Amino acid sequence: MLPIIYSVFPKEYKRFIEVFGGSGAVLLGHDPVDFEVYNDVDGELVNCFRVIRNRPAEFLLDLGMLPLNSREEFNEWLRFQTLGCPLDIHVKSQEKIIDHLLQKEWAQALKEAMRKRTDYPEVRRAANYLKRVRNSYSSSGRSFACQPFDIRTLFDQIWEMSFRLGNVIIEQQSFEVLIPHYDRPESFFYADPPYYNSEYVYEAEFDWEHHVMLRDTLAQCKGKWLVSQVDCPEIRTLFKDFEILDFKRIHPMVQKHTPGKQFNELLIGNYDLLERERDVPLQMSLNELLGEPINVNQILKERVTCKKRK
Repeated sequence: MLPIIYSVFPKEYKRFIEVFGGSGAVLLGHDPVDFEVYNDVDGELVNCFRVIRNRPAEFLLDLGMLPLNSREEFNEWLRFQTLGCPLDIHVKSQEKIIDHLLQKEWAQALKEAMRKRTDYPEVRRAANYLKRVRNSYSSSGRSFACQPFDIRTLFDQIWEMSFRLGNVIIEQQSFEVLIPHYDRPESFFYADPPYYNSEYVYEAEFDWEHHVMLRDTLAQCKGKWLVSQVDCPEIRTLFKDFEILDFKRIHPMVQKHTPGKQFNELLIGNYDLLERERDVPLQMSLNELLGEPINVNQILKERVTCKKRK
């Protein structure tokens, strides 16, 4: 969806605020502006982003020293996360190897450095979170996916991500608090909330009242905003007073069982969603040469929704 989403962003804004940040895909693929905010209510996710931004070297060290490729290791990380149990897996075996390979003074220094990592609980939490998500079914973090994966293949991306997040404000706020706080005439909010009738996928509570509250909060904005949602009568009615762009995309979660199945999507905003496309000249058509009316908005919409990822 990213090419479509970017193509309907406003032409001008000075503040970009991602309200339901999630994986950060929209922010990270977006050209940086002077003022950017990433927000999510998931404390583990927010901590992971902050550690990647502020302490990338320690984060990479923790990721690299304790690889995760078995169910036993996954369950150890899960116990650490849910029960706060000490995370000692591999540590004793690593200390034996250090004692065997290094001179006494060097071995002692390296073992002390390993133990000091326990003084960085937020770093270890972030490493635990990333490993559990990457090695679990559907990124749920709850069950081992039984798929081998070398976490070190992500190291370059993590380092680049740290630099990309360098000037980004990272928040953990509910949307009704965050939006008014950062609202300015030059602000642009992108909101990708839990989709209607799919809220059960998320741990955070989000029911119909929250959908209504989000609509009401955005309706008061001085700045511009864009919302992604499922295409259904309830959402269309809720946002009937605003601009709506509908399109279909491939449904990635069901392709194994129903190849080619599509998902009906909406992009909703409080500004002209086709304003970027209006600046691009239209191709002359035979209908126009014959003096017949043409539906410019339909042409622009088709041009937007046919965009593909480069």
